[in-house]
Amino acid sequence: MKKEALVIGINKYENLDLLDKCENDAEDVSEFLKKCDFNTEILLNPSQKEIIKSLAVYKKKISKDTISIIYFSGHGLQVEGDNFIVPSDANISITEEIPYSCINASDLLLNIDIQSKIMHLIILDACRNNPFKSGIKGVSGGLARMVAPMGTLIAFATSPNMTSIERQNDRNGIYTKHLLSNLKTPNIPIERVFKNTRTKVLQDTNGRQVPWEESSLHGDDFYFVKEATALIMYLKKELIFAFNELTENPIDFSIIIGDHVKTEKIPFSEATLLFKKQFEEHKNTIHPRDAFMILFNLQKIIHSAYKFSMISKTIDFRELDRQVVNQSPNLTRDEVSEFQKILMAMEHYSSIFAHNDKFGEFKSIQRDINNHIWIGFKLDGEILKKQNLIMEDLDYVNQNIDSLNEIIESELLIGIMNEFFEK
Repeated sequence: MKKEALVIGINKYENLDLLDKCENDAEDVSEFLKKCDFNTEILLNPSQKEIIKSLAVYKKKISKDTISIIYFSGHGLQVEGDNFIVPSDANISITEEIPYSCINASDLLLNIDIQSKIMHLIILDACRNNPFKSGIKGVSGGLARMVAPMGTLIAFATSPNMTSIERQNDRNGIYTKHLLSNLKTPNIPIERVFKNTRTKVLQDTNGRQVPWEESSLHGDDFYFVKEATALIMYLKKELIFAFNELTENPIDFSIIIGDHVKTEKIPFSEATLLFKKQFEEHKNTIHPRDAFMILFNLQKIIHSAYKFSMISKTIDFRELDRQVVNQSPNLTRDEVSEFQKILMAMEHYSSIFAHNDKFGEFKSIQRDINNHIWIGFKLDGEILKKQNLIMEDLDYVNQNIDSLNEIIESELLIGIMNEFFEK
């Protein structure tokens, strides 16, 4: 997607009150946009003719796949509901001269058709005061509301018909100062940038200045700054509960030691590895106690996996993947690959756990998975009565070894997640 910007700042007016921050505003906005890879033209103290020429050239650069920004800092005024930006050489003595000496703000708009992906932002920090010392009849303070055509956002430093506030010692105007701060905040969509700017200006002026926008933006969100660090934090926040289910919530795992059995609380990640080893050692056993312990351990692993799948259902993997894709221009290939790998792995294992549980109805173990209850038979005469069912269930596990491996080899997912959460 192309990125184009035209930035205008005017301090030096030949026939009107001078301003002292607009060049700084324009230079700082231009510098920021260049860092964001915008092809940026900056005009400082241009005449009407220079603005008209630059606008004509600028509009020819706009294709159907462009992010476009026009920023103006300087004098602005309205006459009978029409807004005008004032060039440096404007010489106005009566209201009727304004359309011929200034630039109608509607000339900053683009013709955007419904098939295009153009996003056009107009930012007007141009409501400082009435530029005419003696006053001219028909000229109103502040700017009027404008209708934003499709694909356009028009941002005003203050609300309709109001003027903005200036501070002598600041480098920038209050609005542009807070706008720049929010533009530089990583991973914030453009609409949120302007909302946050309004909040900060309101706080800074005790509610006396209220920035304003008119918008008809549509389609995907646009971010000025995208950072892998912020994306990692966002993904961790979304995935942490599923990660904890696999790595922290303990399982009462039965360990066979000679003729004895002991139970230890171990996390799912360790239980899957231990079960894999245990199953290989005892899968052909004829001892009903050992077989029963294997089956009982498997049930517990399956149950934890089931809880993981339930948690995973609350995660919008499509949205997380969209976040990665949106930020891919500012990520390395390895970062994109890493983020997508963990999302694909989680979605894959969630699907396995939810839909491939062939071992949920062992005849030798009663299980109510929704109520988190297992009822195992006592290791006494009762287990001997059920030994045929136990051995039958163990044989069933052997016959479905592929399904078993899909479940217990979740250590692959755990390894991927461990690397991710250690960042």
